[in-house]
Amino acid sequence: MPAVDVLDYVIGAPEMWPRHGDPNHNQNQTVEANRVCWNKYTLPWSYECWRWDANVIYHDVDHAIDGARRWEFYKFDDGRWMPRRIRPGEVWSQDVKTSLHWFNAACEPLEPRPAAYRVRAWLDGPKDAGGDLGVRDTLVLEYTPNLDATVVERFLFAKGAGWYAWERSDGAGVTFNRLGGVSRQPSPLCERDFVTRGNP
Repeated sequence: MPAVDVLDYVIGAPEMWPRHGDPNHNQNQTVEANRVCWNKYTLPWSYECWRWDANVIYHDVDHAIDGARRWEFYKFDDGRWMPRRIRPGEVWSQDVKTSLHWFNAACEPLEPRPAAYRVRAWLDGPKDAGGDLGVRDTLVLEYTPNLDATVVERFLFAKGAGWYAWERSDGAGVTFNRLGGVSRQPSPLCERDFVTRGNP
């Protein structure tokens, strides 16, 4: 079977966004040249972005740190996330040894530290994504934050609709499969730029 371009799953059609779901989660997708961002919780400073080239999708930035850490964010030196193409029936897997770079709210870099994570991805066939999405072919990305971790995260994507759910093996998770909600765009990375632009 020929390999499938995972962007057909990762990026949803514009008319499929914004979306909301349980538990009271709102999410919006923004696509620009070779980059996709998802705003979370209707907050302009809470977003995650991935980018891609002809062969690889990369984790670009996580600017959606939970708790009272507004505007803090992190990046990987080597953020390889998944291949652009996966064959049906294949479970792709990769261990990445890299460095993790944290930045404070002023965009000042903190001391980098070694990081190693595992990613796995596979096409999961037709699934009922629920809500307004219905039955669609799906893609699963599994992320293990360090190679010894017992808790893993799963990102679920529906063909033509994009990211629609996030799960963690300890039972946490959110679903955003119902059309409608707040069409929020990502704010600048640094607090000073966000405030300068007149945002609350």
